[in-house]
Amino acid sequence: MKPNSTPVIDRRHFLRGPGVSLALPVSPMTRITRFFLSSMVLCGLLLSGLLNGAEPTILPENLRKAFATAKTERVAIVALGDSNQQFGGHGWSYYMARALGETFGCYGSTLMFYHQDRGKDAPIPAEAPAALATKAYDYWYVPAGQTGYVGWRNGTVIIPADHPLNVRGSLRFHLTYGTFDDAGGSFQPVIRRDSPPWTVLKSMDSSVETQTGRPQLTDLVMDLPADSSRDYPLQFMPAALNKPIQGAFLLSAAHCENLDKASGIAYHTLYAGGGQSVCDMVVSLREKRHEHLASFFSLARTPLNGAKTCVVMINSGLNDRNENELSVGPNHGLESSSPEGYVDNLEGVTQTLLEGWIKAGGNRDSIFFVYIPSHALGDPEDTKLVSYRAAAGQLAQKNNRAAMIDLSSLVPYRVMEQSKFYDQGTSSSPHLDRKGYQAISEAVAEALAR
Repeated sequence: MKPNSTPVIDRRHFLRGPGVSLALPVSPMTRITRFFLSSMVLCGLLLSGLLNGAEPTILPENLRKAFATAKTERVAIVALGDSNQQFGGHGWSYYMARALGETFGCYGSTLMFYHQDRGKDAPIPAEAPAALATKAYDYWYVPAGQTGYVGWRNGTVIIPADHPLNVRGSLRFHLTYGTFDDAGGSFQPVIRRDSPPWTVLKSMDSSVETQTGRPQLTDLVMDLPADSSRDYPLQFMPAALNKPIQGAFLLSAAHCENLDKASGIAYHTLYAGGGQSVCDMVVSLREKRHEHLASFFSLARTPLNGAKTCVVMINSGLNDRNENELSVGPNHGLESSSPEGYVDNLEGVTQTLLEGWIKAGGNRDSIFFVYIPSHALGDPEDTKLVSYRAAAGQLAQKNNRAAMIDLSSLVPYRVMEQSKFYDQGTSSSPHLDRKGYQAISEAVAEALAR
């Protein structure tokens, strides 16, 4: 099907569908600025459509129900996207997480995965023992007989003072680390204030020994009691700065939850590939072992309660227009830049993630997929993006656990151009300004809650 012959969907609505087919902390803006921008966006949206008699964007019942679950129990949001996912150190991973957390409540932070230092001046890192490397989604490893030090290159957990989970609450910090059979090391985690005077708020009473006689991934927790006067950012570290960590030592992931909250969301970024298409996304996910994806989803599922629901949000489309590789989904071999190839790759992602979710203990009825083709680029709109939105909507119609969100109907091009939502204030761009990510994220959250 040629892009210009693809039927255009009714952009006032999200599309959904029946039956499953075999899916950095940055400084927050002040509340006053957020209120001003939100008001400006609302006025822009009203002027662009509602005052002219257009209906507000309506979501399908299944999608609204999936997010409504977060009002009564915990729901994990898992996001995948291109460079917009973490553009400039923020993107959807910051603004969508914040908008959804403020709308539906937030029980926890994002999953942070430690990683080897692969900088250009760094030595080639040692590989962890296979018994651990095949299970950890990602890791930072220090071999036996060597020492390591806490640093941003391997990953760090910082909870901003105004994080929606509420830093004043009863907080539990989780750390997933590796144990070894024949040679182990030690480390002593700490929680400190991440602003002057950098006070250490809590430290483990003694060092954690990693030699147990059995190689496996283990969860360590540290609790920080509620404190109504706590109004500063927090940092969770496997050891104090400048204190050596003795190998053998392996860290995989860390996150924080508020024990006072039995409902709400936590937003986790699984994939953020600059210049990458959905085809690249599928290939990358498949290169991970099933155990790796199961490890990711297991960590996301652990803090959940109730039905243990997960919503996967996939943002894509911009790079797919130029993808030259053939599709790798269940129908494989199609032109990835065509609408048929685009949705074949989307279905490939859906299948792969569904398999990982099930291997982690989930089931088909507890995971929901949201396809989000990229934001508007112009008027007239890019014909390929129009065709991707239509095709993604048709794919969602075949699956009662899926839906499509049309960003171009939520925040139309004319509003984005007039409000200078594109990166560097240009009239169109694949990337957005901070206020653009914020505006679209808040529009999505508001529509989900409607």
